[in-house]
Amino acid sequence: MIMGSTVLAVTDLTSASYKLVGFAAFIAGPSDGEVILVSTYGGGGISGRPSEPPPGERLSGWRERLEARLRQEGQLLERQRQWCADRGVRCRAELYEEGYWPEFVLQSAERARADLILLGAQSVVSNDPVQAADLSRLVESAPCPVSMVRLPALSAF
Repeated sequence: MIMGSTVLAVTDLTSASYKLVGFAAFIAGPSDGEVILVSTYGGGGISGRPSEPPPGERLSGWRERLEARLRQEGQLLERQRQWCADRGVRCRAELYEEGYWPEFVLQSAERARADLILLGAQSVVSNDPVQAADLSRLVESAPCPVSMVRLPALSAF
């Protein structure tokens, strides 16, 4: 990577993902580089929120909980953005509310002309075929290289 690189980091907003944010900041560099943090609402950063309440649940209570969770995730994302900025690296954050997460990452990467996309993983990629298909879709369609970063287990924090 060259100085002034734009690095897009897909964060799940956990404490372990600060390692990913730190790595992105290191690559982007404190001068002229930029980190773009991308997270999707709900489900640990890479799955969309449910579009309707579970059976038997009142719509108003479900919406209130979703809005509270969205505010909480927005605050967590802002903390990660500020953590990066405190290290002298330009950083912005994008929180998407629902939908197919690889599409949001691709849209953000194209819009920002990203030089690299970083994804955090706390273990080897799952055997879940949906997740594997999502990762393949992202890698095949990305306008730049995509790299996985091994994150520490959450119990380490």
